[in-house]
Amino acid sequence: MKDVVDAYYEKVQELLSSLRAEKESIHAAAELIADAYQALRGIYIFGCTHSAILSEDVFYRAGAPAFWRPLWGPGMSIATTPGFLTSAMEKNEEVGRSVIRCSRITRDDVLVVVSTSGKNAAPVAAAEEALKLGVKLILITSSFYREQTGNHSRFPNLWAFRDKAVILDNHVPCGDAMITEPGCPMGPGSTIAGSFLMHALSAESVRLITERGLTPPVFLSSNAPGGLDHNRKLLEQPQVREAFLLP
Repeated sequence: MKDVVDAYYEKVQELLSSLRAEKESIHAAAELIADAYQALRGIYIFGCTHSAILSEDVFYRAGAPAFWRPLWGPGMSIATTPGFLTSAMEKNEEVGRSVIRCSRITRDDVLVVVSTSGKNAAPVAAAEEALKLGVKLILITSSFYREQTGNHSRFPNLWAFRDKAVILDNHVPCGDAMITEPGCPMGPGSTIAGSFLMHALSAESVRLITERGLTPPVFLSSNAPGGLDHNRKLLEQPQVREAFLLP
């Protein structure tokens, strides 16, 4: 039997290597974000259950831009909701619509919807509702689920919007687990791949914003020298205060 740590490491390496194929899509998505930032539009992210972790991963984070606005879906965070209930909520189509309708998101804003399977009703409904409002849509999902049908009443999965959105394929295998060395499927890849894609997207967006002669709002670690003062000044900027719902 192969060493479990080595087996998982090799699969993660393969997964991260496959994400280099998404460079053009990352650039296209970053262009949407840079355009939105320059036009003082909102830049949002939404995901359910473990995909919601990626909203947290870029929000108020050292080395991440301050323009991200997470849309927290009710009952969709495993940090505050029993696990089985989050699984039920992510299949609720009306909740997905309501997340968009009850937010500040509007025409020409940008929304990133994260869902590895892409077939649960809530993220599909959120994407559909955002498109109705004229929002620019970026999807992070896996092509391994492309032919599968979920529980939305009209659309099989997020790939139904491929002609209306920029899609970043996270290349995560169906079932998420990538190793079977312990005797059962383990070693999920979606959080690793999703985190890489989100931070690569953030970095490329910041590069484009900088090229346009603008100063991107990027948080520093408050535990590093000068970081706390830097972040306090950042939170004084009107656009950042708006993103953080500060008065």
